[in-house]
Amino acid sequence: MPPSGLEEVPRPVVAFLVSGCKLTSREALIEYLRELAHEGLVRYETDATGMPVIGLGADSPRSGRPLSQFEQIALARVRARVGRHARVPFSALVSDDGDGYANWAKQQHEELGQEARKAGLAVKSAPKGSWQVVLSLAAVAVGFVVAVHAAGSKTGDSVGWLVLLVAFIALFVPLSLREWRLTPAGAAAVSTWRRAGRGGSGGSGGSGVAGVAGVAGVAGGFGSDSGRTVWALDGPGGATLPAGHAWSSLGGQWHTVELGQVLREPTWSTLSGLIPVLIWTFFGSFVAVLIGGVAFGFGPDGTLLAVTPAALAVVVICGSWLPAYTRRMAIPDDVTFTGEVVKLLLVDGGDSADDHFVWVDDGSAVTMKFDVAASLYQRLSVGELVLVNWSPRHCRLHDITMASRGSVAPGQPRAGALEPGRQALKP
Repeated sequence: MPPSGLEEVPRPVVAFLVSGCKLTSREALIEYLRELAHEGLVRYETDATGMPVIGLGADSPRSGRPLSQFEQIALARVRARVGRHARVPFSALVSDDGDGYANWAKQQHEELGQEARKAGLAVKSAPKGSWQVVLSLAAVAVGFVVAVHAAGSKTGDSVGWLVLLVAFIALFVPLSLREWRLTPAGAAAVSTWRRAGRGGSGGSGGSGVAGVAGVAGVAGGFGSDSGRTVWALDGPGGATLPAGHAWSSLGGQWHTVELGQVLREPTWSTLSGLIPVLIWTFFGSFVAVLIGGVAFGFGPDGTLLAVTPAALAVVVICGSWLPAYTRRMAIPDDVTFTGEVVKLLLVDGGDSADDHFVWVDDGSAVTMKFDVAASLYQRLSVGELVLVNWSPRHCRLHDITMASRGSVAPGQPRAGALEPGRQALKP
């Protein structure tokens, strides 16, 4: 069997190359975990329901070799998600939990590309021919400006500056399209690899990772470090969670939760909500009194017209606003509970202020979502237990602090807080 040039390349890098430098973060992590399992750093297991889970193993590689940068990134992801537990569902490792996941996926893809670049098999570049196209357009633009200027047209000169500006901006287009691509040597190595039957479309989303695993002497599509256990990661238990859901380990058991919406302070059942009713009542009564006095001389019809706005206001206040206000005032104004951060997301506000969203599992099926200050956001991490102090009455967050030993049980409010009150206004 002729060598392809990939035999000495780390297995995750081979999978990256065979996929045409398009390896997904999930497929890449599978390759990383195989390497880490071979070194005894992680273990593949299944829980009582058959769901694949990853546990931590030894503190150092059994071979004594230093870990590559991309292996360190993968191991850091596992350790961060395992947190205070012994194991973590594989699905939790590959499901989006906000900024941390996005940064990790980007970093691991970049490290794979850098490793492939060192081997001369990949390069980060713009699409082939893009520079020629842009430079040709720039040359045409310069020629147009020179011709217009030579003709002595003032309008043409104004248009010419605009054309030059557009041409200058176009020079940055290829830079924005740069991504990892196979070099000629890399394409030849991958072609030889495939002709030898070592990995075509593969068994994991078309990445060719199954063929890579076969060369390493691992039986089955997904192999363990010993080669005796099949890593069943393609089933529902190993799938990425759908949008709007996240993993939580609150209470000691891993489970999925639905991501809730951000808290919105009540408007109608507040004193500020009553003010518009009173204002409209005042102006309506003023107009009604004028019309009733001028048109009907304050007779029976005029009097009825004059008191109609006030009567309608009484109906609205007593029939709608007052019951809502009474129900809200019966809800506690201060509740503290222990929850777990399940997602962090920074939303760039552009010209406006950025939003820093935190989702906290409070023990119910739907998480709570808060918009917090940047200073607090930077101190939080996914999987961390926190004490959330908020007002169910006003749907307002007071504070989030790190939970310490001796804090109340996860998901339970402190003494004096009413659990139904916390749920009543939860979005």
